[in-house]
Amino acid sequence: MKQSRRVLASALTVMVLVAAGCGRSDNKAQTASSSSASTAASGSSASSSSGTSLADGGFGDIAKVCSTGTAKGATATGVTDTEIHVGTLTDKGSTIKAGLTKEMFDAAVAFTTWCNEHGGILGRKLVLDDLDAALFNYGTVITGACAKDFALVGGGAVFDDADNGMRVQCGLANIAGYVVSAKARVAGLQVQPVPNPVYKLPVGGYKGAERVAPGGLQAYGVLTGNFASTQLVRDQDVEAVATLGGKVVYNAEYNATGESNWAPFVDDMKSKGVKILDYVGEPENMVALQKAMATAGFYPDATILNANFYDTKYFQEGAATAQNTYVRTQFIPFELAAENKATQDYLDLMKQYNPSGKVAGLGVQGVSSWLLFAKAATECGSQLTATCLIEKAKVTGWTGGGLHGADDPGTNTPSNCVIVLKLSASGFAIDQTATAPNQGKFNCSPDNVVDLKNDYGVPR
Repeated sequence: MKQSRRVLASALTVMVLVAAGCGRSDNKAQTASSSSASTAASGSSASSSSGTSLADGGFGDIAKVCSTGTAKGATATGVTDTEIHVGTLTDKGSTIKAGLTKEMFDAAVAFTTWCNEHGGILGRKLVLDDLDAALFNYGTVITGACAKDFALVGGGAVFDDADNGMRVQCGLANIAGYVVSAKARVAGLQVQPVPNPVYKLPVGGYKGAERVAPGGLQAYGVLTGNFASTQLVRDQDVEAVATLGGKVVYNAEYNATGESNWAPFVDDMKSKGVKILDYVGEPENMVALQKAMATAGFYPDATILNANFYDTKYFQEGAATAQNTYVRTQFIPFELAAENKATQDYLDLMKQYNPSGKVAGLGVQGVSSWLLFAKAATECGSQLTATCLIEKAKVTGWTGGGLHGADDPGTNTPSNCVIVLKLSASGFAIDQTATAPNQGKFNCSPDNVVDLKNDYGVPR
């Protein structure tokens, strides 16, 4: 029973580990008023003439993604004259957390169907394999993929270090949707379109919290679940805050499967004068914590959350008691799809090519991976090998066609662009003070990413 609880905690907190990416909110519930969305940011509209339409094979500001052609040759496992076999990892078949990251496979179905409609990769059709690790079967799934697939694209798994390096040994490339463990983050034969490295961390969210709570980093508190994955994130956050001159006045852990009484945590924060709280975990526990804050009549001046809190369920269950609550992200929120062509293209892609599929933030992140895969594979042409794919995917300034702030997959450097959302009773909306936009909807600066000194168990 204890092991099952720990596995469940890992499944629930996996979204924290893709904090460089986006959250899980879907577009089926309105989480911000349209008036708030339209005044919150500027940028190209979905009807903009920049780029081309999905019907023409374009996505966002990418004019041509897939196309007909004459690429040939059995150049690698999973590659023939007519097909390229690719797999997308998820844990959607888990009996502990059913449907975990299902949105990534659903996005893969939509993308590959759309891509093949426009000719595939220079005439080679994409054949999608469903690689469901179901939490416990990662090693087995990788063994199977090594025998049949050219690459992994647009997915991820909670226990992504459980293959003991088999993926790299068999030459299976990974254009990752996300990676979790420190070991997986530094693995070879891999490119992260939305990087989540071990040795660098975005700090734009902390700067945003400081803007709305001046001096708050001098009374910084952090609360995290007592699980190795979230502890890694916590340790990175604490080191990053120190580089900004912050001072930790509170550092505590809670039971990742939940607490029966959150009041002692709130009392401790209050006694230690926490002004900015960094909460590392998942929305369900945060709702309970903020209810305890409401009862105690104490809230930090700012609570800063990772992108997994951009979540419809968190809005529905927690907005009433969420005061001074901010979420950092590098993705354009769904509320602004009408103003951002790439975001609208994702929604339209799902509607047209997988209407029963789950629409969610990690699905968007998966599409960014597929777009980079298509670009790199097309450039390789008839010389399509794992080595070529990875080299061509090492680009700079990657935005997924405009889905997110610019990343540098080539150096595994996360985006230095950030959007800070504020949660209120009307939903999520970009907070102009916290974001301080200087590049469209984003705040972008080289200082928004810091280098970390600790090796976190994977010496560089």
